[in-house]
Amino acid sequence: MGRLIPVLTTVLFPLLCGAQNRREVQFKEAGVCARCHIISVAEWAISGHRKVATTCVSCHGASTGHVLDERNTIKPDRVPQGAAIAGLCADCHKSGCPNSRQTASCENCHHVHALLDANKPRPAEESQSSQSAQALRYATLMKQGEQNIKEAKWQAALADFRQALEQRPGDARAAGKLRLCEHWLKPGLPGFDNVGNNRDPQTGLPREVSVAGLGIAMILAPGGEFEMGSDLFPNAVPAHTIKVKPFYLGKFELTQVEWRAVMGSNPSYQQGASFPDADRMPVEQVSWQDCQAFVRKLNERVPGGGFRLPTEAEWEYAAQAPEQYHHTESAAPKAVGKGKPNRFGFYDMLGNVSEWCSSLYRPYPYSARDGREDPGAPGLRVLRGGGFADLERWVDSSARHSDRSDRRLRWNGFRLARNIPGED
Repeated sequence: MGRLIPVLTTVLFPLLCGAQNRREVQFKEAGVCARCHIISVAEWAISGHRKVATTCVSCHGASTGHVLDERNTIKPDRVPQGAAIAGLCADCHKSGCPNSRQTASCENCHHVHALLDANKPRPAEESQSSQSAQALRYATLMKQGEQNIKEAKWQAALADFRQALEQRPGDARAAGKLRLCEHWLKPGLPGFDNVGNNRDPQTGLPREVSVAGLGIAMILAPGGEFEMGSDLFPNAVPAHTIKVKPFYLGKFELTQVEWRAVMGSNPSYQQGASFPDADRMPVEQVSWQDCQAFVRKLNERVPGGGFRLPTEAEWEYAAQAPEQYHHTESAAPKAVGKGKPNRFGFYDMLGNVSEWCSSLYRPYPYSARDGREDPGAPGLRVLRGGGFADLERWVDSSARHSDRSDRRLRWNGFRLARNIPGED
C-alpha cells in the first residue's frame, strides 16, 4: 500500500485533476446550458463543434425565455428535427458530408451533438430496418398523393401528404404538395376576389386576383430560382442565384384612380382634362415614404393585410419573365396596359415610370437578411425598370436606380406586392 501512494500522488491525481479542469473549461465555454444539459454539453465538448466555436446558441438561439424558466415550460428558440438538422449542418459543411458528399439526413450517421459515427455507432440493423420501412412508407404515400392529384381527389391527396410529413417531418416536397391541396380545396384568399378559374399547377393558387373593393389587378409570381444581376451594369455585379417564394404583384403599375380611392387625393404631375387617359395613367410624383403610407392605409382597409412594395429581388424575378421591350423616349408616361404583358402577365415592367422597391440600395449579392429590407433604416431606396425620361440602355430588367426615400419625381411610381395570405 505504501508503494501505491506515491503512484496515486504523482500520476493518477494530476490526471484526474487535469480531466476535471478540462471539464470545467468546457462547461464554462458552453455557458448557462451546462447547468441542465450535462450530457449534451459533454457530447458537444468532444466534438469538432467546440474547436470551431459552434456553441449551443449557434444552433438553438439565445433561448432567453427557456433559460429563465426552470420548469421547462418554455422551449428553446430552435429545436431542429429531421431535415432541419441538415439545414443547420449546411451552414458550415457547404459541400456536404466530407465522406459521402450527401447534403441531407446528416443525423442518420452522426450524433447531432458529438458528430461521432465510428466511435459512437448506431444500433445498425434495427435502425436501418426502421428507417428503410419509414422511407418506403414515405415514398408510397407521396406516389399515392400524386396519383390522387392527377384524378383531382384533393381531400384524399391532402391526407396522403399529411401522413408523408409524419414519416419525414419538415420535408419540403411533402409540405409543398400539402399546401397545393389546401389551396385547391379552399381557393378563396382573404382580401382578394378571384379573376377567372385559372390556377397555378405548382401551388394551386389563383393566377389572377383583384383587391376586394378596389379592383386592383394582381398576378401570381409563382416563385423559383433565377439569376439576379448582369455584367452590363457595374452596380449589378456579380450575377448570383436567388430563390424567391410565391407572391402576388400588381398586373399594372398603380394608377391614379387607385391611389385616389385609398388616399383621397392625386399627387401626379400628369393629370387632368389635358390627358385623355389620366385615371388609367400610373400615379407618379410619389416618394418611397408616400408609397409606405399608401400600403399602411390599404392594410388597414383590406382583410388579411400583407400589402407592401416588392423587394428588389422579387421585382427583377417578375421582370425577367422575360419581356420583349423596345424603348421610345416620351415626354410623359402612357396609360397602363397599352403594351404587351410578359410571360407572367405583368405589363410595363420596363419603361413608363420607374418603380419603387422596398429595398435599400446596397451592393450585390442581394440578401434579404443583411438589413436592406429594414423599413426603418436610413439610406437610398431602390427604383427599378427605368422610366419614360431614361435613355434606352437604362430601361433593362437588371438596371438599378436609387433615390432618397422622401423625394418626389414625376417619373417615379410603384407596383403593389402582397404576400400569399395566410403564409406570411
